[in-house]
Amino acid sequence: MKYVIGNWKANKNLVETGLWLTTFLNFDFSRIQNRVTLILCPPYPLIPLVKEKLSGLPFVKIGCQNISFYNPGAYTGEVPARSIVGLVDYCIVGHSERRQYFSENHDYLAVKVKHLQSVNIEPIFCVRAVTDPYPPSIKFLAYEPVFAIGSGQSDSLDNIIKVKHQLKLPDQCSFIYGGSVTDQNAIHFLECQEIDGVLPGGASLDPKVLYEILNDCP
Repeated sequence: MKYVIGNWKANKNLVETGLWLTTFLNFDFSRIQNRVTLILCPPYPLIPLVKEKLSGLPFVKIGCQNISFYNPGAYTGEVPARSIVGLVDYCIVGHSERRQYFSENHDYLAVKVKHLQSVNIEPIFCVRAVTDPYPPSIKFLAYEPVFAIGSGQSDSLDNIIKVKHQLKLPDQCSFIYGGSVTDQNAIHFLECQEIDGVLPGGASLDPKVLYEILNDCP
């Protein structure tokens, strides 16, 4: 079983999402539905619509891209982990864009992981390099080298495997690669037994491209 984690980032509105869903739902998933789990991570306001429309596809799960450092309380604009219970099964934590633009460090991210695990939402923890620490309790780790994100230049397969070994992941942890994943190169990562899945960003915004990536799962 492989994982494809689609990170929409800060993209799409209700109309655009409706069009995306209409196109995506017209595809034939009979060949792939037992070979892949798709974790789709749209922006918060779009989660209920995406969840409702894709509920008939058992291989599709819903995730979000971030949660608050804080517990429920007087924190205007924040979305704590407890508020998304029942909406998502997964949550991306520690993406390099969160680290860069919002100065999130490891201690900060470790608290988010604890919040998520306390409400049975699975964190997908992102690291940029082997120097980034990670909580030992995680079950998903995504390696996303900064140079590869949105650049069109993915890391080499040899280096990805080298990084995985250097990270010394727990046995129960799935290893995901992200960074300029496209329908042209995804097959190289997905066919590798050392890699459990991919995390496309921009490629997941086009339903046809995402479908091609899903079809690359062996």
